[in-house]
Amino acid sequence: EERMKLHHIAFWTENIERSLEFYKKHFKASVLFRHTSGDFSCVFIEISSGTKIEIMTRTDLSSADLKERTGYSHFSLEVNSKEEVDRLTDYFIRQNVEMKKIKEQYDDGFYESAVCDPDGNIIELAYVDRAVNPKV
Repeated sequence: EERMKLHHIAFWTENIERSLEFYKKHFKASVLFRHTSGDFSCVFIEISSGTKIEIMTRTDLSSADLKERTGYSHFSLEVNSKEEVDRLTDYFIRQNVEMKKIKEQYDDGFYESAVCDPDGNIIELAYVDRAVNPKV
């Protein structure tokens, strides 16, 4: 039986560096890696408890848009294979659960789908290829 574990919590911010300094100062955060793709940028950090946090921003959003998005974005459940992401994705599609993304491969080693709970909270289902991204 495949097992899932919480991989990370993600937040939108207007200023990645300001958020990063906050987590470094108050939670002894260390940077695992940074990633930029198009207008999207993020930094993955690990705080002293071992919890991973993704701090994200986008350049194509207006200040008003970002204000609405600042804060909680999603939580990510890590599974052991791309096939498990596919299996879970197909299950949620069959159950008519709202999908935010379907079987997307990213160049930072993440392969993901994402579903919405009844309140619209996003739950990411992720496989992480550590040969591509060993720091996460």
